Amino acid sequence: MKKVLIIISVILLITIASLFGYIIYKDNNSFSIKTIKFLEYNAEAQEIKISIEKNEQSFFNSFTCHAKSENHEFQVDGKDNTCIIALPTHEDYEIYLENEHAKTSSLSLADYIENNLNFSFDEEEIYLIVGEDYTFSYHDEYAFEKPNYIFISSNESVAKVENNTIKALKSGETSISIAGVAESLKVIVTDLVHMPVFEGQNKPRLTCHAYTEEEAMLLDKLLAFQISKAGDKTRAGAVAAARFLTLELPYRVPYFYENGRLDPKTAVHIVDGEGRYYKKGLYLSDNKFESITSTWKGPAIWGCPLMNLEEDEESGYYPGQMRGNGLDCSGFVSWTLVNGGFDPGDVGAGENEEIYQLTDTGEWTKLTKELINSGKIKVGDLFNYWGHISILIGMDNDYFYIAESLQYHWFDGATVKKYAKSNVTNTFDYVVLMDSFYKEDGNLTDMW
Repeated sequence: MKKVLIIISVILLITIASLFGYIIYKDNNSFSIKTIKFLEYNAEAQEIKISIEKNEQSFFNSFTCHAKSENHEFQVDGKDNTCIIALPTHEDYEIYLENEHAKTSSLSLADYIENNLNFSFDEEEIYLIVGEDYTFSYHDEYAFEKPNYIFISSNESVAKVENNTIKALKSGETSISIAGVAESLKVIVTDLVHMPVFEGQNKPRLTCHAYTEEEAMLLDKLLAFQISKAGDKTRAGAVAAARFLTLELPYRVPYFYENGRLDPKTAVHIVDGEGRYYKKGLYLSDNKFESITSTWKGPAIWGCPLMNLEEDEESGYYPGQMRGNGLDCSGFVSWTLVNGGFDPGDVGAGENEEIYQLTDTGEWTKLTKELINSGKIKVGDLFNYWGHISILIGMDNDYFYIAESLQYHWFDGATVKKYAKSNVTNTFDYVVLMDSFYKEDGNLTDMW
C-alpha cells in the first residue's frame, strides 16, 4: 500500500510539473505585444505617450514594458494587459515585454508603424506660404487595431501640426512624421509670395532679376503644388494659376505687346517668350532660356528690358522703346490655361473668323444681365471685348473679380479688377462659358 501511494504521488508530481511546464511553454509562446497606440503628444516637453497592450492569451498577468533607445531606457509595470510609457520624441525605440518566465523579442517602434501598419503619406513634399493652413492626407493598411496617430513637426518654429493639419509659420523646412519614427513628409514654407489678397495695382512692378535662380525654382514648385491642390487639368487648376500670378506674387508682371508668335499662321515673327510665354512655370530666371526655341528681340525674362515694336500713343508705347518683358492679354490667359494643364494653342484675344481664338475655346455668349443672373457664369470663364480677353477668378453676390493684363498707364500689367455685376456690361461684351473646355471643375471655389 505504501508503494502504491508513493507511485501515485510521483505520478501526481510529474503531472503537475508537466502541467506547469505546459503553462509556462504556452505562456512563452503567447506572451507577445498585441498592439501599440499613440495617446498624446506634449509639444512643450517634446514627449509622446504610448500604450502597449499584451496578448490576452498570456497566462501570467504580471509583466513589465520596456522601451529602449540609444539615449534612453524606460521600464513600466503593466496593468490589465496594458502599460503606458512617456517617451522623448524623435528617437527610435525598441519595445519588449518581460515577466518572471519569459521575455518577448524586441519590436522596433518604427518597424511596427512602417511594416505592420504600412503607413505612408500621399505626398512626398509640400510647399506652403507663410500663414497658410494645409490638411495633408495619408493612407494605412494595418494589421493591428488602428492607433491614434500623433503627428509631429521636426521644426515647430517653421510649421506646427495638429491632427493632420499643418500651419505654416515662417520660411524654412520641416518634416512631419508619426512621433518622429515613421516615414516623414517634407514641408517647405516660403514668404516669397503671400496669401491671396486683392490689391489691384497697389503692388510694385516686377523688375529685372527680382528673384535668384534658387528662388525662381522654388516659386515654380510652389505654383505647381498650388495647381495640384486645385486639380491639374481642371477649371480650378487654371483659376489657381491666375490667382497665383495676380494675387499671391507680390509683384505685378508687366504688360508687353507680343513681338510675334510661334504659330506661323498668326506670326509676323516666329517668337517665343516675348509678350507671351508658352511654358509651364514662371519666366523669372535666365536658365529658362534653354527652353526658348525662337527669339526676335530677346531673350529676356519677365521684368527685364526688351525692345517694344508696337506704337500706341494713348498707352505711351512707341517702336524701339525698351520695356520690361511680360504678358499681353491673350498671353496672360494662355499662360493661365497652359499652367492649369491645358493646351489652348497659340491663340489671340478673339474675333478673327479665319483663325482659332480664345473666344473659340468655349461657348462665346453675349454678356447680358439675364446671363449674369442665370447662375451659368462660373469662375474660370473668360470675359471679352473687342481685342481683349481676361479670366474670371472670383465672384460674390455683387462683384466679378477679373484677372487681366492691361497696357494702360493706370493699369499696367497682370492685375485683378473688381467689376460690379450691375454695370460690368459697360466694359465687357461677351463671356466664354468654358465647361466644354475644362470638362472638370476640380476643387473650385468662388473666392480665394
